[in-house]
Amino acid sequence: MHLHRLATFIVLIFSSPLALQAGELRFDVAPDESTWSSSGDRLACRLSQKIPHFGQALFTSHAGGDLTLSFSLEREPGKKRRTAHLRAVAPPWKHKTRSIEIAKVTLKTGKIPVVFGRNAALRTLYELEKGMSPQLTFKDWADARDQITASLSPVNLRPALQLFQSCTGALHPDGFNDVRDLNIYFGSDSYQLTEKSRATLDRIASYLEVDPEITRIILNGFADKSGDDIYNQELSQMRMDTVQEYLMRKGVPAELIISINHGPRKKGSRAKNRRVHIRMEKQ
Repeated sequence: MHLHRLATFIVLIFSSPLALQAGELRFDVAPDESTWSSSGDRLACRLSQKIPHFGQALFTSHAGGDLTLSFSLEREPGKKRRTAHLRAVAPPWKHKTRSIEIAKVTLKTGKIPVVFGRNAALRTLYELEKGMSPQLTFKDWADARDQITASLSPVNLRPALQLFQSCTGALHPDGFNDVRDLNIYFGSDSYQLTEKSRATLDRIASYLEVDPEITRIILNGFADKSGDDIYNQELSQMRMDTVQEYLMRKGVPAELIISINHGPRKKGSRAKNRRVHIRMEKQ
């Protein structure tokens, strides 16, 4: 009788929800449904694959050389901190090939909780080209009992990858962060542009040709503390005028440019105070 009750107790314990083993919730791309898309312009090139019922994996190559791999979700993630692992797993027909760990990140909140940097993105592309299947894994946001796995398929990658690579070859050499804050330096008691200064202004004008989201270009004029303050105030204005006229000759609309004359500065080195600081702002 006691043995029967013990056996019944054991059965109840192991059949209860609390005793269930951790499971796995998988989101795969079937080979016959595997599609890749490529798009872009001179500021960013994109290569993406949709993962049914999960979201999307997106490679983005940015002007200036940055490359990222992000995963967006169809459902809003929870706010609990989870670690996501990115691995390259061999498909069944390459069963002798070992899986490799690529990178790991802490999930963020929002619709794009996973973003990997350049090295991880490059490695993932290399593994896809080799026929491997990259997998993103993390614990569920409810109670971390289940593992969520989202897999990419290398099937049909090559045509879209070729378009993506052609797009990246035409990206602008500078990204927004490369040109958003730059200084034009001048010689003592001078408002003439140097060859280096003209090259910097050419970079700015070239970038403005490809980024229609720039709303303001703010010129901040400065002079050093040597000499008369009134004269230095006029000198910093002439420096801003020189910069503005050069940009306008390069096709930059005058209505984008705002000038602020700060005049002579008492702090810092004299050489660094003889400048026009250029800051660009976007929408």
